[in-house]
Amino acid sequence: MLEPNEWITHYGYLAVMVGPLIEGDGLAILAGVAARHGYLNFFLTILMTAIGAMISDQFLFFIGRRYGDPVLKKFHRHQHRIERARQLIQRYPSLWVIGTRFAYGFRTIGPIIIGTSGIPARRFVPLNIVGAFLWATIMVSIGYGVGEFVQRLFATQPHAGLWLAGIAATLLAIVAAIWFVRRRRHA
Repeated sequence: MLEPNEWITHYGYLAVMVGPLIEGDGLAILAGVAARHGYLNFFLTILMTAIGAMISDQFLFFIGRRYGDPVLKKFHRHQHRIERARQLIQRYPSLWVIGTRFAYGFRTIGPIIIGTSGIPARRFVPLNIVGAFLWATIMVSIGYGVGEFVQRLFATQPHAGLWLAGIAATLLAIVAAIWFVRRRRHA
């Protein structure tokens, strides 16, 4: 049976390539941490993460192109946001294609909306490539930096793990409270 670090070494690149289909940001950041600790190559991690992001968004773009409006109607509570996104896509198409993966809440639905907007695939593809590499570079680099920070922190502070767990628990509680309040308001 493989040890956790062997799993990362053997399957890490596959995971970061498939990751954007499931949960891209967190996995890309974790891959950056793994690269910082020497389990993955930094540049190959960026490349594989970008390839996964490109494939994911290309697939979602074509879903939008083929099945767009019926799919978007299923998000009935968010129709005003979808319409606002369509307006922004018409006004700033290149910026929206590159930036949609950075917009909270639009990581999955953004390429579908773009697919319904009439932007030709020949225009979407190069912008998708630029956006995917930009996103992958930023996310993996954040993880790489966080990995260095955590490594230094644990080397100098013996109780750093307790502090980090406390901070994480507090942030989780705040996010849960915000989610709960918003859900009750919309109910």
